[in-house]
Amino acid sequence: MVGLSAQQVLQKRMDTTANNLANLTTAGFKVEHVVARELSQKPATADDLPHEISFADAYMLQRDFSTGPLEQTGNPLDFAIEGDGFFEVQTANGPAYTRDGRFNLNEAGEIITRNGDVVTGDGGPITVNPAGGPLSVSREGSVSQDGVVLGTMRVMKFQTPGALERVGSNLWKATDEQPLAADTGTTRVVSGMVEGSNVNAVLELTEMIEVSRAYTSIAKMIAQSDELRGTSIDKLARIS
Repeated sequence: MVGLSAQQVLQKRMDTTANNLANLTTAGFKVEHVVARELSQKPATADDLPHEISFADAYMLQRDFSTGPLEQTGNPLDFAIEGDGFFEVQTANGPAYTRDGRFNLNEAGEIITRNGDVVTGDGGPITVNPAGGPLSVSREGSVSQDGVVLGTMRVMKFQTPGALERVGSNLWKATDEQPLAADTGTTRVVSGMVEGSNVNAVLELTEMIEVSRAYTSIAKMIAQSDELRGTSIDKLARIS
């Protein structure tokens, strides 16, 4: 049971590491790592010393919300946030938040995410004239075209971003904490750039190798234990 408990944690670590590597080039992706904990309730004890056996499980996922590298694209509908904060978007299930600023326009000229969710402005959707002049954006997120401010993107922050719930499509939802307006003194919106993933490929590959070796080692231990148990049963049967 101890070996199985350890293997379950290692499997979760491997799955998480593989997901990190799969999102190495996903804009705005935040790396995740498994946090293990020792179980307070002991599902088994040993007849021989030591009598107490420790079991662990994959308690939670810890996310690193540090800023990824900013990559210049030249696309006026690509936006990135320097510093803390998230773009607020309106989904079918209510407001959500993202660091992925690869935006587009829908048929109505509204700025949307690649998933089709409308980017929230201070007065609702931000509507662009496709036939108009080039867009510009202020550090606060105000989008202008032909000298007219079309709206200001809602850039929000959380005191505890680790408590956010991931809901897919590079989106996050608030849980108990309410979002606050990002501090314009330390947070800046830039256009023509996107934030890359903050996954470190070298660290993740190293993690994958370590997990693989540990999993193999435990598998061998379990196999040897089963072999010893089988040998013992065979000897006892002969004695009988």
